[in-house]
Amino acid sequence: MMMTDQSLAGRARVGVLWRGERGAQRPAEDRGLGPLFDAFGALAVEVVPVPFGDDRVTEARQQLSELDGLLAWVNPIQDGANREQVDELLGEAAAHGIFVSAHPDVIQKMGTKEVLHQTRHLGWGSDTSLYRSVDDLAEQLPARLSRLGRLVVKQGRGNGGNGVWSVELGEPHSPVTLSSPVLVREARTTDAGERLSLGEFVRRCDSYFSWSGVLVDQVYQQRLAEGLIRCYFSHGQVVGFCHQWPKGLLDAVPGAPTPERPPTVMEGPDTPAYQRLRQHAEGEWVPEMLRVLGLEAPALPVIWDADFLHGPKDGHGSDSYVLCEINVSAVWPFPPMASTTIAANTVARIDESI
Repeated sequence: MMMTDQSLAGRARVGVLWRGERGAQRPAEDRGLGPLFDAFGALAVEVVPVPFGDDRVTEARQQLSELDGLLAWVNPIQDGANREQVDELLGEAAAHGIFVSAHPDVIQKMGTKEVLHQTRHLGWGSDTSLYRSVDDLAEQLPARLSRLGRLVVKQGRGNGGNGVWSVELGEPHSPVTLSSPVLVREARTTDAGERLSLGEFVRRCDSYFSWSGVLVDQVYQQRLAEGLIRCYFSHGQVVGFCHQWPKGLLDAVPGAPTPERPPTVMEGPDTPAYQRLRQHAEGEWVPEMLRVLGLEAPALPVIWDADFLHGPKDGHGSDSYVLCEINVSAVWPFPPMASTTIAANTVARIDESI
């Protein structure tokens, strides 16, 4: 690591790593990192672009050796590549004293769909099951589907709806077997889905285990059409929100026009509509998650998010919230007002590691 025993002011070098072409000076503008670059500039921190490719590992390793900290934005699956080489590189950098966010070990604990099963008993949890092999899936999924009727099956590591499926009984069956008909819909599309046997769907899932390691199922949330609330964090602090409107897995009415959705807008942490969610997240759920996963608060990334769907209303008519995903690998764009906190927390973590 470059720094030794003096103040970071005007001296820290923070890398920004993303999957991009050699010679690129900064991530594409549509990624929304301009405010973060400005926030680092206000702290007199030098930002070093590190465009990454699987064919340029040696070059990237040299760049990382000259940094004090590194923020990485690389999807689990992108353009036919996965994070295997990225994770190895970031692990090496962290072992040499460079602050890395998010650290691959932290991603493995909280940034995969397995976290839905591990934290299912928390206030954000729902009925889930975990599968470590296609044989497990074939053995256990029929009973789960028989009891719940409709499930969302998710590969352990993915993004953009890749490897996320709604599986619904085509007709009542008792008992459900691998030969039972099901309606399968992929989260990346808005089509009506495909009817096939449950066994055929299980066979199609076999390839997911080689990369993501596990599959998780989760009971389908009936209020999906009301949208998804993305809650952004820096360490354990909420730094913003975004109400999004997923199109996949919705129940379409034949012949009916697609309903218009409100615009997706980044909002600050004090937005009144989300204060109940914020209180639960900061005060209960994130501290409990840390305990369950065996993580310390400083290990949390400087930028990450948790996606919540609306669960059933309680006896007082208030919303409940159900975690459907935690994103750690490539959280961008994010609310621009969060940039100053992200930059300050990055510098503080570098300072702690000197």
